[in-house]
Amino acid sequence: MADKGQMMQNAVEKMETGICTLSGVVSAHVVLNPEGIDIDEIHVVASTDRSPKQIVRDIESLLLNTHGIRIDHKKISIAQIQGVEGETIPDITGESQQDQVFERIRFVSAKSNTYGLRWEVSVELERGGIPSAATANGAGSRQNKSRLVAQATAEALNNYLGDNQAVAIDEVQTIEGIRHNTVVVILTLLTARDEKVLVGSSLHEGDQTRAVVQATLDAINRAMT
Repeated sequence: MADKGQMMQNAVEKMETGICTLSGVVSAHVVLNPEGIDIDEIHVVASTDRSPKQIVRDIESLLLNTHGIRIDHKKISIAQIQGVEGETIPDITGESQQDQVFERIRFVSAKSNTYGLRWEVSVELERGGIPSAATANGAGSRQNKSRLVAQATAEALNNYLGDNQAVAIDEVQTIEGIRHNTVVVILTLLTARDEKVLVGSSLHEGDQTRAVVQATLDAINRAMT
């Protein structure tokens, strides 16, 4: 049982990467059951280019053919968002593929304070041992707090991107599932040549701030991979 659980844990990232290569899919999270030996749920964010049934069938085929896993289609949830494309996203590191040594950007901490009806949040990130922090503040409504977290994360990200690239937050959404909620962040990556819409997602595990930061990083880290 322990061996199977370890094998499943090791396979989760490969499953998510494989699902993200499917047409129309922009983000995927595989959730194992508490024992860690079976798939409990698969949460997918997709474009509206293809029907949910087509995407579900592709996921079923991928898991069966690649991992030998048969999954009940009811365990697969598809959240479709207009205006995003399930296609290969650009390399924004500014380095050649041959020379590139990729360092993922990770979440370090977040601190918040309330000032009357206003709310302030500071987010700290780290990449390759180099920290970056930024602060955003505004009205302290529940919905706006999530957006402020995303904005602070974006400003901290911009410190890593240089003068020729910048990230701007478009939307922050929370999608409710049967047992799990998913935070989805849509952002625009601006370069000297064009603008690219990116999407990231993160399971909500009781900490809204962390989920928003992780969803924002999911979008940008996938673009930099």
